[in-house]
Amino acid sequence: MSNLSMDEKKRQIVDNEEIMARQLARTVIEKPVPSVWMILIPVFFVYYAYKIKQYSNGLQEFTDNYLVSRRRALDTAFDALQNRKSPDLDQLVALADTLPATAIPLYRDWMSLLVDHYCSLLQASGKSHAERLRAYYQNKSSYLLFCNQLNKKEKAFNVALMPTIEGDMQDITYILEKMEQGVVNLRRREVDEVFS
Repeated sequence: MSNLSMDEKKRQIVDNEEIMARQLARTVIEKPVPSVWMILIPVFFVYYAYKIKQYSNGLQEFTDNYLVSRRRALDTAFDALQNRKSPDLDQLVALADTLPATAIPLYRDWMSLLVDHYCSLLQASGKSHAERLRAYYQNKSSYLLFCNQLNKKEKAFNVALMPTIEGDMQDITYILEKMEQGVVNLRRREVDEVFS
């Protein structure tokens, strides 16, 4: 059984992250529900179709934005392994040039953990993403511990960003809590599926 190339492993990691991001987007963004009138009266149905299009665009935009830092962390890990050097966290952090100064150390901590995780998965053997997770983490407890650490670092970073986000603080808090709980649930489900 031949091992996958690093490019193939990277593609599988990206695919897995995209699936998780889309699932999270569906948790966070509420899908419009048609009323009886929207179905019975064509003009209202056109409005519903418009709302569904907005919903679809919102899901895609959420997914794309959610993946920016993860893709950068994966690219940093991949580049480091390809060039047999240490990951350049300074360059990775510099890409997030719009972050407030108070959030930069927390972003660096989060990215450091994520880069290490990706480096480990890119080096682990296995034909699937799940096989490489099992090969590297060995057991459910180890992978769950990593997921909990990742959740804490990501949450700390999000909390540091909250004061800089424009909008109603109650709405922002609600959305962040919904995202955080969604991420926790998705990661727990992944842990259970990988180590079942």
